[in-house]
Amino acid sequence: MLAAMDEVQARLHALIDALDGHDAGAIIAATEELATAVILMRGAPVPAGSEHRARALIAQTLGQLEAAAMRVNILKDWTRQRIDRNHEIRGTRPGGIALSY
Repeated sequence: MLAAMDEVQARLHALIDALDGHDAGAIIAATEELATAVILMRGAPVPAGSEHRARALIAQTLGQLEAAAMRVNILKDWTRQRIDRNHEIRGTRPGGIALSY
């Protein structure tokens, strides 16, 4: 499990880099790779005697997840601001439903 957790952390780091790079294709690829790593980690047993290290890795991973979530929220806000600005420039109002993922 420890190797699988290290892989999850590496994939999270790649996702954060993709988010910082504002590259949609890289974000999608990194998200898919992270999902695969998480699935593999969930099925991996924790070796006896390594529970403390596993907990430390989980705590570190949770911190990385929070960093990724903050970046997603910032990108979402920037996108919403751009859409609103475009509507102001055109003198139009947003139409249709607002999608939230």
